[in-house]
Amino acid sequence: MKTKKTGKEKFDYKTNYPSKPYKWPPFIKLISWILIVALLNLTGACKNYFKVTESTQPVSESLDELQQQNKTFILHLEKQTWEFEDLKIVENELRGNAYKTYQSPILVPVVPNKPNRYDKKSFETRILNEVHIYTSELNRTDYAKVAIPLSAIQRVEIYEKDKKATNSSYILGGIGIGVLAYGLLVIIVALTKSSCPFIYDLNQEEPQLIGEIYSGSVQPALERHDFLPLPYSGETHEYKLKITNEAQEIQHTNLMELWYFEGDTSILTDKYGNCSSTNHLLAPEKVTNLKGEDVLNLIREQDQFFYTTNEITGELSETDGIVLEFPKPENTENAKLVIRAKNSIILDYMMGQFQMQFGDLYHKWGKRQKKASREDLMQWSYNQNVPLALAVERNGEWETIDHYNLVGPMTFKKDILSIPLDGTESDPLRVKLEAGNFFWEIDYAAIDYSPDQEINYRIIPVQSAITQNGNDVCKLLRKDDKKYYTQPEIGDEAIVTFNLPATATGEGSLLLHSKGWYQIIRNPSGKADREYLETFRNPGRFNEFVNDHIQSLTGKE
Repeated sequence: MKTKKTGKEKFDYKTNYPSKPYKWPPFIKLISWILIVALLNLTGACKNYFKVTESTQPVSESLDELQQQNKTFILHLEKQTWEFEDLKIVENELRGNAYKTYQSPILVPVVPNKPNRYDKKSFETRILNEVHIYTSELNRTDYAKVAIPLSAIQRVEIYEKDKKATNSSYILGGIGIGVLAYGLLVIIVALTKSSCPFIYDLNQEEPQLIGEIYSGSVQPALERHDFLPLPYSGETHEYKLKITNEAQEIQHTNLMELWYFEGDTSILTDKYGNCSSTNHLLAPEKVTNLKGEDVLNLIREQDQFFYTTNEITGELSETDGIVLEFPKPENTENAKLVIRAKNSIILDYMMGQFQMQFGDLYHKWGKRQKKASREDLMQWSYNQNVPLALAVERNGEWETIDHYNLVGPMTFKKDILSIPLDGTESDPLRVKLEAGNFFWEIDYAAIDYSPDQEINYRIIPVQSAITQNGNDVCKLLRKDDKKYYTQPEIGDEAIVTFNLPATATGEGSLLLHSKGWYQIIRNPSGKADREYLETFRNPGRFNEFVNDHIQSLTGKE
């Protein structure tokens, strides 16, 4: 007899509630599996990196110090390499024994100025202890002894651990997603993505994806305002954006307008439309994940290194996140937390997997969702830890203050929320960002204690919005009303033009204010298990579903 679980109890849905999920076509399932495994291997596997530092001191000055550190010396002459022992400097020559051929444990060429990966278990004691000396000539006095003129030494490279790259859960560029993984990412997004409209900047030589708008607004009741910071150089008074549908969904955009802020003040707008200056940002003094591990290097700067869940083995927690500590000035009544973050492809993928569980009940469920209240829909999302929760420590207890809206998985977005301070907060100020496992990727966080000032801006309406068919739909985008620019098909797009004021300069700031919602298109098949589906009413149930599904894909249960 089946026993129904309640609350946040752990239960095995595969045993107690056998589902009959929609079966993807084999090629999509294969691509999905490869992508998820690739992403998790990039973010969760034990990867270690070293960096190459070129010594700025002459060998004659640094040799004693390096030998005291028990370094292993490697001698390079063109393509020949030896272990270099018993080094000493005599009469402007570096002398020593070099008869053992050196075999590098690294199978790929070492690249200066970039992180290089190594196997910690097998090679850490070797790689992180090496000093490589490159010379253009040497004199061999016998089979072992060599003498090298100091003037012939081209460079000295010291290998040491790259803590920032080693701690990073996901690294783009030279050591990030390779060509294959990136190609798979593009394919999987095209086939399964269900996020929101893409916004492209058309004011540069090549179109640039800036972000996504009103992400997560998948029902009419969830229609919301969105505020997307835009790049602005002040070089043109005609500003162009492109809005596209690149997913299996029907997009309904109610409003698009620009907010123009004059001057050199850095402005961000929260999800309520409140504008705040952010010219006095303070970096965190300490950042740990929820396990207490130091991840400060991933959060201090806006770069290619970010924090996301990196544990895929054992019994997984429903949530993950970071705790930040900031200096706390006296007599401060408000703080503004600025983050740069995005949702993960995994969240997007798993939402699709969840919806496929409904099988032949999917369309009936969809009709019920359309009639549901905004409060009920949002509460389910909160119960499943989908938005990024912002909490502050007061009197030794965590108190949730607010949630950052979803932003989609394609680009990082800067966002801001205010934290009212009443004097009961910890000192230093401790702030927590928390969401479901694998749901968010956090690149940067900083705080601004400066008081809010009155901020004025000009609203720039749409001048024209030309679709791929040549139609001008600007009237549908100029007002917050019940008239929508609808994009029902993949490939639907419009080039939206705004005329900035003649006084606009490069010192100003721009953001896109939009509003809308979208409908995800799916066609599951197969008979649904109603009792199994009922379990997703329980708080944290979707999080368990994600954890179990990821572990089954990666074989890391």
